[in-house]
Parts: sequence; structure tokens; C-alpha cells
Amino acid sequence: MGLGSCVLTTATADQAPLAQPQVVVDFDSYGLRRVGVVPVIGHEYGEQTNDAIQDALRAEFAARGRFEVVVLDTEDLSRLEPMRAWSRGWYRPRTILELSRRHRLDGLLIGTVTDRQAHPPQRLGLTLDLVASQTGQTIWSSSVSLDASEERTRRSVEDWAERAVGDVTEASWETLLLSPRRFARFAARELARTLP
Repeated sequence: MGLGSCVLTTATADQAPLAQPQVVVDFDSYGLRRVGVVPVIGHEYGEQTNDAIQDALRAEFAARGRFEVVVLDTEDLSRLEPMRAWSRGWYRPRTILELSRRHRLDGLLIGTVTDRQAHPPQRLGLTLDLVASQTGQTIWSSSVSLDASEERTRRSVEDWAERAVGDVTEASWETLLLSPRRFARFAARELARTLP
């Protein structure tokens, strides 16, 4: 009995992602072989930061191995209608279909920065939609709101550091809370962990 309670207390943060997903019931019926990651929306936070977030999303979703991940850049989006779902609640099907046809994609990962503070204590809010090329509808969505001053975020970053690096000291995992690129990678990991 004592061993069971010990296991519960040591297996904490990695069992419960900080991201909150929503998924359609028939998610598994979509044949996702190639998925494009579009440039992250939220230019007011700086293109360089958004590039780091897009790269983090690419790395984390590719590591999951569910599908091939294709990075799209702003040039790929030129001459297409903007994807501003946050203002209308849906994506323009013509834009989704055109991108999917051009790059032979089964879906698109579309990220939006909802909150950003790059200086300590860092904050990063992201929403990510997986839009199916067949229908133009969002089949999975997840959002995460990280605040480096919150204990839950700090515990999860420490757990991530221990799993990724092995035996880490408090000083080494706390440096992850200072790097915007590493913080973005952690946010992308939390989002990717909620993919079915």
C-alpha cells in the first residue's frame, strides 16, 4: 500500500498535460499522413519568436510520429486569403483546400499566440488547431497557458528537464524558464501530448 502511494506522488506532471484538448469523435477516421505547420499567427509578438514557436511545433509533432510534418512559410501563404479563425470562428475552406492541394497535405496545424511575455517570469499562451483537408473543419484543438511564476508550470518544466536530460539540478532546469525558445518548445510539447 505504501509503495502505491509513493508511485502516485512521483509520477506527477508528466501524466497530466498542461494543455486542454478538444477532439472530434471520429478523429481516427481521418487519414493523416502529411500535415503542414503554418506560420504561427500573432505577429505583434515578433516574427522571430513566432518562427521559434513554429519550429518547436514541428519538432514536437514530428517526434510523436503520427504523421509527416511539413513546415510552411509565409511565401506558401502568399496570394491566399488570410486564416483568421479567431475573428470569425472558422477557416476559409478555399484557403485550406489550396494549401492542401499545393503541398499534398491531409491536414494543417494552425497556431495562434494568445499571450506572450518573453522576459522573466515568462508567459506563453498558445492555441493550436488541426484542420482536416477533406472537410476544412477543425478535428482537434488544444490550448495551453503557461506562466513561469506558477508552481504547476515550474513542476512540469522540472519534470520535462529530468526526463529529457536525466539528472538535473534546480539551477539547470530553472534556466529553461529563462529561454523563450526552450519555453516555446515546452509549450509545443504540452500541446503535442494531447493529440490522440
